[in-house]
Amino acid sequence: MSKGVFWSFLSAFLWSTTFVCSRYLLADRSVDPFTLATLRFAAGGLLLLAAGLIWRRKEILSLRWKDALQCALMALFGMGGMCVFLFFGQQDVGAINSSILMQVSPVFIVILGVLIGERMTWVGLVGVLVSFWGTLLVMGVLDIDGLHLSLSQGCGNFLIVASALCWALYAVFSQGLVVRMGGYAATTWVMIAGALELLVLQLLMPVAPHWPTTLHHWLAIAYLAVFPTALGYFAWYEAMRLIRLSLLNVMQYLTPVFVIFLAWILLGERLLLVQWMGAAIVLMGVWMVSCRSARSI
Repeated sequence: MSKGVFWSFLSAFLWSTTFVCSRYLLADRSVDPFTLATLRFAAGGLLLLAAGLIWRRKEILSLRWKDALQCALMALFGMGGMCVFLFFGQQDVGAINSSILMQVSPVFIVILGVLIGERMTWVGLVGVLVSFWGTLLVMGVLDIDGLHLSLSQGCGNFLIVASALCWALYAVFSQGLVVRMGGYAATTWVMIAGALELLVLQLLMPVAPHWPTTLHHWLAIAYLAVFPTALGYFAWYEAMRLIRLSLLNVMQYLTPVFVIFLAWILLGERLLLVQWMGAAIVLMGVWMVSCRSARSI
């Protein structure tokens, strides 16, 4: 149990550094979101592949054509869509807000589950509404003076919510793939497929990629690929193998907590009082959505 908790804690911490590192790179347009996403998953995927060929060779090489096609499809959502929307949003939205808004992905997962025939509890239904309310507070769309819906003001926030939706789509519809291939192999091949898809999209785009030009920017990208990507995903699946999924999900609530402190120390970010309230409400709603004890509707 203690080893599983360690891996879960490590994944939550490493994933928190994703928001801080990417915000650092994107705030001053040091690199464009497409290029950053491509570099992240290309390097991270190759590291996972190399490690898998050494320690999990049979699992990695069990890829079939059917699975390869599904990996390519899932990569559009779980790697491409999730990361590109997040990075475009982070050009204008701070690391703290981004990490909190990404916490609505479990809410989307429950809603998608209902759409494909799963049941939702009464507590879960209330949790969806509570999380939605908290998200509006974090985005600045809702405050004590009422509703302020401005597309120009909230475009980055909406992109990050779209990123959370893409991750939810991946989580729901990749379950069969993960069961067949194993979590490590599925993640590795989806990550590599996502990098290839992003590279093809970049080649088709009329705008030239914006490559980083300084050593510290390249070091930040290397960190992003190695630690929160390759090691972070590895830690997540090790934790999934060793502890209950309910405990693993609760441990991931530490991610925005880590981001709040790291972004405060490294980026000088602060939350307004209304956003602190929104963050607490979002996490409470997500906990309610995860609750399985109430009667289904």
